[in-house]
Amino acid sequence: MASINGKTASARCSSVGLGDESTTTTPSEAATPVAEQPSEDEAHLDSWRGWIVVAAAASSVFCYMGVIYSWGILQAEIARQKSMSLTSLTFVGSLATSFMSSISILVGKAIRRYGYRKTAFLGAFLLGLGEFLSSWFVDHLGALVVTHGFLFGIGGGLTIMPCSTAPLYWFRKHKGLALGVVFGGSSLGAAVMGVTTHELVRHVGIPWTFRILGFLLWAVCLPAACCIGQAPKSRVIIPPIQWFRWRETQFWLLLIGSAIACFPLLVPSYFIPIFARSISDSSSTGIIALSIWNISSTVGRIFAGFTADSFLGPLNSTVIAIFFCSVSALAIWPFASNMGILSLFSVISGIGCGSFFSLFPLVVSSVFGPENTMGVLPMMWTSWFFGYFFGTPIASRLYALAGTDGDTTKYRPAAYYAGATSMLGLIFVVALRIRRNKKIIARV
Repeated sequence: MASINGKTASARCSSVGLGDESTTTTPSEAATPVAEQPSEDEAHLDSWRGWIVVAAAASSVFCYMGVIYSWGILQAEIARQKSMSLTSLTFVGSLATSFMSSISILVGKAIRRYGYRKTAFLGAFLLGLGEFLSSWFVDHLGALVVTHGFLFGIGGGLTIMPCSTAPLYWFRKHKGLALGVVFGGSSLGAAVMGVTTHELVRHVGIPWTFRILGFLLWAVCLPAACCIGQAPKSRVIIPPIQWFRWRETQFWLLLIGSAIACFPLLVPSYFIPIFARSISDSSSTGIIALSIWNISSTVGRIFAGFTADSFLGPLNSTVIAIFFCSVSALAIWPFASNMGILSLFSVISGIGCGSFFSLFPLVVSSVFGPENTMGVLPMMWTSWFFGYFFGTPIASRLYALAGTDGDTTKYRPAAYYAGATSMLGLIFVVALRIRRNKKIIARV
């Protein structure tokens, strides 16, 4: 009996169960290394299907963020032609931008219930509708608040979350690069749309510019939304909002640091076209400087994603990005008395501001775990509402209170404000970096 039991145990130890079947392995076969095959649930990771999602998301943010960043050109032209307050128009743009973050928790719940595709499709529809309706109300500030501020803004909030997070579930090795391409599309769109908006305003006027932008948003974002597919099993693993994170120190450090750092992120794109008029009489100077900022932002987002994947890590890359935002505003912008210095500011600021956007979902994924990203990111982005909503109007008010037209020194208070808030946010992010790993040279 003992002999029989021994043989039975030996047979069990040398068999590998595959469903209802089993195969017996010899010692030589057991010693041979076998390459791991991806499970059925992981077959989609880093596949061509993921890059289709990336292309669709990049196309959507190309148009959406292109319009967001082009508002500086539109507001300058509306203020000049319609004699509206620049501060009031800046408020409209900030309101639209703030919905990227203020409704993040609601959008996260919508994604969990309806999926990425339906959520992005509704967002695309509202984006185009907001701009199309704005074309009839360029003379009415209150109506612009509703059409561009609310309709376009809510559409953006419904668009940016699916585009920012859907690629995370399609990749394992190239998450940073994938998000870099997506957000790189946004800054590339800002460069292209900036030039396009400038030329449209010159040749067809403000109302038709709004109409064309609205139709463009529909033509690109609606089909793209249909391609932002749900990764297999992702609906199951998308967690609910993780309110318990509020008890964690690392959550508070990242939330406060990022919320403060986002105050000045849109200040350069809004003020570069206006600032350029103080150093040059050419109408093309502003669009050239803004294009330099946007192209630098594109390069920065893609390269930052690569460095986060390869050797620096997401948190180290974010520290560098915020530092670039701060030092460019404190040490370069206040002294930009010619096109050369303004171009240098545009390059460094563009790299820093652009990288921060694309890296943040990676930081959340790295700090709290990939499976918890959608449970934490909506809360983080909701806290950015104050920066998006008040950040640029504060700079605009400081600009309005300082100096006289034609004097570049009147922009210094706004520049110092942008640099100081970036530096303050950087302190909290550095504290989180040290808490995670005290070694100076370490991939974090």
